[in-house]
Amino acid sequence: MQDVLFKQPQNSKKFAFTYIERLHAQKDFNKVFKNGLKLENKKIKILAYKRNDGTNLLRLGLVTPKKVGSAVARNRTKRRLREIFRTNKYLLEPTLDLIFISKPETALLNYNNLKEVVLSLLKSAKLYNSRANV
Repeated sequence: MQDVLFKQPQNSKKFAFTYIERLHAQKDFNKVFKNGLKLENKKIKILAYKRNDGTNLLRLGLVTPKKVGSAVARNRTKRRLREIFRTNKYLLEPTLDLIFISKPETALLNYNNLKEVVLSLLKSAKLYNSRANV
């Protein structure tokens, strides 16, 4: 009986944010910094790099400098950005490496406003398709 109460839905795994969906290596970060498309406004900067390695995997890297605020504010900002990526990754172009670079104004936004800002930047670069089939 308890197994039924705590069982996760079958399709919940596709919205997970797994280890392989994160940028880890410094060379990967450097490649995005050097060759990536720069999307920026007053609140956040996004770098997007389309890989040609044949994998259909989106990866995310986060940069949150100390100028953003205290450790609590930086961690909250990173959690929100990861959640925005996690819930919208199926509407993004495949084979992208994304880096979200936070600014001090990023920490002042609530989740919905931050989501709106991030998605509007991605839509402006035609990297986000709100009509894609999930």
